[in-house]
Amino acid sequence: MSSENEDISAGKKPGDVKNIPKTTETDDSMSGQGGLTENEEESSARVNAAKAFFRAMYAGDEVDAEQYGMNVGTVRASNEKGICSSCDNLSAQIEQLEAKSNELEGLYKRMAADFENYRKRIEREKEELSGLGVQKAVEAILPALDDLDRAQSSFNHKSEIRNVIESMKLIADRFTRCLEQIGVKPLNTVGQTFDPRLHQPVQQVKAPDLPDGSIAHDLRRGYAMGDKVIRPALVNVVGNEGDTAEMSRVEKADEQDNSQEDS
Repeated sequence: MSSENEDISAGKKPGDVKNIPKTTETDDSMSGQGGLTENEEESSARVNAAKAFFRAMYAGDEVDAEQYGMNVGTVRASNEKGICSSCDNLSAQIEQLEAKSNELEGLYKRMAADFENYRKRIEREKEELSGLGVQKAVEAILPALDDLDRAQSSFNHKSEIRNVIESMKLIADRFTRCLEQIGVKPLNTVGQTFDPRLHQPVQQVKAPDLPDGSIAHDLRRGYAMGDKVIRPALVNVVGNEGDTAEMSRVEKADEQDNSQEDS
């Protein structure tokens, strides 16, 4: 009653006094015990600080956790700092990968452009070389054409046949020499053994003075440039009476040569 009267005299109502739960004095009991380790003392201090913090909150006071040794903000800041550090590392890695990707893309584009320029240059050089070859061939043949033009202008219906024939032979020889200047040579066929790579047979003829399987007549000249046959010669092959085995060999070789050309 005396305590209630004192509260009333002080202007307080009995209901205004809050019942604050009592806690056991852990600090005194813990300090009284001997042999506590450092971790146990630290844990006990945190427990006591938490109890004091919650008692103040229950009493309705405005409290700050840091005043009671509870560094909540520091922990949160450290966590946020760790998360931001990880984000920064990831961002740095992404930037490095993007820079590497852009570098490789630029290198690929430069290589593609260089290859396209190289391809165009090779095609242009090829065309130039082909045109140069044609130009050299025409330049080599022009002297023979000049001789032919002079012969046409000098001959008329009153010219002797012998002079015309001799002029034609000279012009033909001139053409042959012009072709030899560019590496094209005629094939020598008459009297040679038949070769399906160089000769194309037309018919079998008798020639007692020539061995069987040899060339009797050159019907159309063949030409070669180096080791490559530009055009095979049309020839007649010797096949004397009573010997058909050689001719059949020639015909068989010719059929094989034609089949190779078709393939």
